[in-house]
Amino acid sequence: MKHVDIYTDGACKGNPGPGGYAAILIYGKKEFVLSGFEPDTTNNRMELTAAIEGLGALKEKCEVSLYSDSSYLTDAFNKGWIYNWENNGWKSGKTAVKNPDLFKRLLELSRMHDVTWIHVKGHADNEYNNRCDELAVNEYTKHLNAEEPADNAIEIDRDAPYTGPLEETVVSKKKRFSGKVFNVEERVVKLSDGSLKDREIVVHSGGSAIVAVDSDRKIYLVRQFRSAAGKVMLEIPAGKLEKGEDPLDAAVRELHEETGLVADPASVRKLGEFYGTPGYCSEVIHLYFVYSHIKAGAPHRDQGELLRCEKYDFEDVLKMVYEGMFQDAKTVIGITLAASMPEIGLKMGAERKTGNN
Repeated sequence: MKHVDIYTDGACKGNPGPGGYAAILIYGKKEFVLSGFEPDTTNNRMELTAAIEGLGALKEKCEVSLYSDSSYLTDAFNKGWIYNWENNGWKSGKTAVKNPDLFKRLLELSRMHDVTWIHVKGHADNEYNNRCDELAVNEYTKHLNAEEPADNAIEIDRDAPYTGPLEETVVSKKKRFSGKVFNVEERVVKLSDGSLKDREIVVHSGGSAIVAVDSDRKIYLVRQFRSAAGKVMLEIPAGKLEKGEDPLDAAVRELHEETGLVADPASVRKLGEFYGTPGYCSEVIHLYFVYSHIKAGAPHRDQGELLRCEKYDFEDVLKMVYEGMFQDAKTVIGITLAASMPEIGLKMGAERKTGNN
């Protein structure tokens, strides 16, 4: 079982008031730092939240040494208070326990791991505790500053047309979530008028998709269930870029894995690239097109990837696009762009008219 050290701390301005929390996770030589902010909270809630976020970041059962300068947190476990509260319906005697939601979550997480709760003296000589304290204070300070106009902020008339610069500068960023498909960052950005704003960004490595049409003008699509949409969808073959992977190689790979078709990379052309949701996601999807230069092979789907390969007349699929039968953006864009390729030779306006007859 892996051993992980977790250092946590919470801070609050006003108590109650705006607060921050932080945790530093250490496994061997690796270190993971997380922190966060709540606009209206207490110091105790931030101390508990820091421990929750630290334990919640673990992806497997671990042996954990959790360090905190909060006796409120460590005594709850080391003196057995939390187990008595649980058995007594989250009451201490006849008085309801404060912050039962957080203590319940802590108890749940603690039972997933082997946790030793260690109390340290705050604001002393423990490097990691001091770092956590600084991070927690920075969290609420940063947000308080962001809510107030900067000293050099320019007053903008929001009811008049804006003609100034549009670029933003990233002041700071923190990773809030790390997953297999994407990460989530919270960024503080400085606008051209000098003000500070928060941005929540989904950081994605990007993807590739390919419109594959054979010499009989048949297009190859895949049908699969999409959990986010909650439905089965029909799409062009596509997938996530592996680390350092060329987008063209990814498109050829995904085509083979999902349909079994083998494309000659020299015959694959790029249709373009686009951001699906640039307001909060960095994912760029690269679109490719191949005509005729494909041969049948055996698919090699990822484990747990259940899908069916289907082929249609390209003209029928284009009509389906115009009739709103596709809800996947990359598929709509890819098919529409492919329609104007010389090999396909369809005039989009004319095809739309034919499809409406």
